[in-house]
Amino acid sequence: MKKIISLFLCMILAFSLVSCASEEPEIVPEYDSSFAEDDVDLGGRTLIMGMVQDYFFEGADSTLSYTNNTDLGDLAAQRLRDVESKYNCEIEFEYVGRSGEVAFQSAVAGSYIFDFISEESFFLVNYMKANAFVDLTTLENIDVFDESKWGNKHMRMSTMFDGAIYGLLPAAHPLRTSNSIENFIVVNEDYIASLLATDPRDYFENGEWNWETFTNCLNTYAHTSGISNEYVYAFSSGLGGFSRDLAMSNGVDPIILHENGNFTVGYFEQPAIDAYNQAYEWFNGATASSVLSEGGNVDTFIAGKSVMQSISAYQLFSTTTSIAYQMENFGIVPVPYGPNAESPDDYRTSYTSADFSMCIPITAQDPEISALALDKIYAPFEGYETKDDIIDYLYKNYFRDRRDAELIIEMESGDHIYYHDHMHDFSTMFDQFMGNGVVKSLEAYEEKHYTNMEKYVLPAYETMVQYAEYFHE
Repeated sequence: MKKIISLFLCMILAFSLVSCASEEPEIVPEYDSSFAEDDVDLGGRTLIMGMVQDYFFEGADSTLSYTNNTDLGDLAAQRLRDVESKYNCEIEFEYVGRSGEVAFQSAVAGSYIFDFISEESFFLVNYMKANAFVDLTTLENIDVFDESKWGNKHMRMSTMFDGAIYGLLPAAHPLRTSNSIENFIVVNEDYIASLLATDPRDYFENGEWNWETFTNCLNTYAHTSGISNEYVYAFSSGLGGFSRDLAMSNGVDPIILHENGNFTVGYFEQPAIDAYNQAYEWFNGATASSVLSEGGNVDTFIAGKSVMQSISAYQLFSTTTSIAYQMENFGIVPVPYGPNAESPDDYRTSYTSADFSMCIPITAQDPEISALALDKIYAPFEGYETKDDIIDYLYKNYFRDRRDAELIIEMESGDHIYYHDHMHDFSTMFDQFMGNGVVKSLEAYEEKHYTNMEKYVLPAYETMVQYAEYFHE
């Protein structure tokens, strides 16, 4: 945590003036170098947080997006009371359809609405490019590079652009970063037990979760239920997103920077093409009868239509209709790694939107005060100070096997996760694979992907690389 600079303290004191119609304001004392952070008094100021209401944001019956009258909801409510008491302020929440859009409109109008917002980064990327939010690297009161508190740099790449970092993730709070993970595989463990088959988690734990063992699973897991007498597919998934993460798990990066300043889009490299072809073969070749190729709806898996399914994390545990609330015995594994991967640990998953991204609008009352408040609000809850504490929470509340809780945290760390821009036509090519085939789809979209990558993604990736050495746990 950086020290509060003297200029900021002067601003805080200035904003703390007591005023009314019949009294003269107090005289602001000169800055005292012994003034401590704990002595900051915001003079009863109200700070407003714009909160988006969406399918995994619980809305007004929540606190910091944790459902009220739950353990985490109670901790969140107490945290707000503590911050309000310590810094003599009030924190209010305004629930809107899209907080990023409202903040952008306030920037255009030059008017104050929010001091900070919470929003999906998918709905922020264009507004960030329009300078609607504060570059957090310019602020003294928040350590924007602390990944343990504000999220993995790869996961936050969508909030970076042209040397600026606009977004934070509440990584020290349970479920607030893992909710954004996409394209890993959930397994019906009851089916595995009834088939006396090898659990994919065992393959993964033993470093054998590769294309060969995945093929074996497709051949082994498909069966007719002895209870319902209905056919159960081995795997259900759409081809597009699954094939993309399969490519990244075959030793490919979405974007490769070269020393001469040029770049390569990894989606078109040969190891990626090999992965697309392998996925296409699984979906349309000898194992086609084992794959439900339009099985992206999580209800399909909950209803027992398949043994494995490719899902996103919000489908696992973000609402009461999610898998963890509907099923008792399930497990998770990443996408299998390919022959071009460096090691069994070289698996990848993606995110297209960092769900709980927080930004400070350019029209906030005082960005430094906003940063101070965010830093204090999103410090770890008591009892959840370490990664192991959060793993323990996930194991206790969502999983039957601790390996699953450990994996969901591991997938968002290091370089396992990468940003896939879903905003600017980058997903369309992959959606064409099933109908048009791999070759025609790649040929049709390569030029457009290079153009859009240079315009929209390269500035974010270069920013992440620029600051890479400053990020820390």
